[in-house]
Amino acid sequence: MPDYRSWESSTEEKLIFFAAVLAGAVFLAWLFYDEPLVSPVLAAVLLSLRPRVSALLIRRRQSRLLLQFKDLLYSLSALMTAGRSLAQGLTESLDFWQGTYTEDDLIMRELGEMDRRMREGGERDLDLIRDLAMRSGSEDIADFALACETCKRTGGDFAGAVRRGAEIIGDKIALEKELAAMAAQKRFEGRIISAAPLLIIFFIRLLSPEYMYPLYHTQSGRMVSTLALILIGAGFLLLERMNEIEI
Repeated sequence: MPDYRSWESSTEEKLIFFAAVLAGAVFLAWLFYDEPLVSPVLAAVLLSLRPRVSALLIRRRQSRLLLQFKDLLYSLSALMTAGRSLAQGLTESLDFWQGTYTEDDLIMRELGEMDRRMREGGERDLDLIRDLAMRSGSEDIADFALACETCKRTGGDFAGAVRRGAEIIGDKIALEKELAAMAAQKRFEGRIISAAPLLIIFFIRLLSPEYMYPLYHTQSGRMVSTLALILIGAGFLLLERMNEIEI
């Protein structure tokens, strides 16, 4: 099963990323330098953004897993209140969410693997939950695993602990959605601001190319273009960093 703390790109994803980098490098080389030979240098700079792209994809996948795990807690709570054990609850949750999630959804793949390992390998339910908590990198899932282990060791209210865990994670997700909506608006505004200079230069290039001649054919003009490109890129990264909110 995947480690949600890292991202392994598929061949298709790698091709899409490299195609986007190449297209971006060619466009920027044409826009700022009118010189295609600059494209490899710009492509190398854009390739350095790959860790940020991977981090974004990791956060999105972890968020999706946590949202689906919250739904799993509700089904576990209902099943355990009806007298099922944790292992039975994990197995029966596969059928419980069959109409809501597809086999390709993260939580269904995790439940299918847990069911297989319990049947074929005789592994304990708590060990499987602890393994998911470790791979997910989520404090909420880790706290749930710890609560399950404590309840089982001390004979506490297992169903109550599951129900309370679902409530806490649900409240956190609701807060995250509110913050994400505000951050998305600010991020969109920041990207418009970052893209505005590129659009201005693009339309000037199309409508009045002779106006851009000094930038493309003089040493000082190339220095100004380079400085402008650096400032635009730095401003974009700074705005993106300011809008990263973690709970």
